Amino acid sequence: MSGVTISPCGAERIDDVMPLWHALHEHHTAIAPQLGAARSLDESWARRRRKYEAWFRDDRAFLLLAEDRAGVVGYAMVRVVEGSETWQTPDELAELETLCVLPRARGTGVGTALMHAVFAALRVRDLRQLSLGVIAGNDASRRFYEKWGLVPVAVQYRGAVPAI
Repeated sequence: MSGVTISPCGAERIDDVMPLWHALHEHHTAIAPQLGAARSLDESWARRRRKYEAWFRDDRAFLLLAEDRAGVVGYAMVRVVEGSETWQTPDELAELETLCVLPRARGTGVGTALMHAVFAALRVRDLRQLSLGVIAGNDASRRFYEKWGLVPVAVQYRGAVPAI
């Protein structure tokens, strides 16, 4: 991971992650065709960008960028959410909304460096639990997160409403 720096950023850098979101969109649609037709790259980015803007307005989110000489190669977007109503979790915990590394930088340690930076930022904020979602079929991501001690906690289902 030589030559890569990880920096905390604000809403002013949201547009810098658009190419990475596009790469993640393409990856997700390739590994999860069971979810049906995908939105266009532009529509997908517009929707995600609005979410990022809203999370920054709420002032409970942060963005970490991984950059090399060529530009942004990875990012992590994290927000603070309320703890579980059922399980004894802290009142607030972190939700890793997005972690993405460009295909050319995968396997080089960028994702690991981003996770280290996420954990450090969470400790500074006194947040002790992290949750995240992984698309069904993304086994490489599941293995990546499980090596940090994260465990699956829910299965989400989606389908058409049947005409019964």
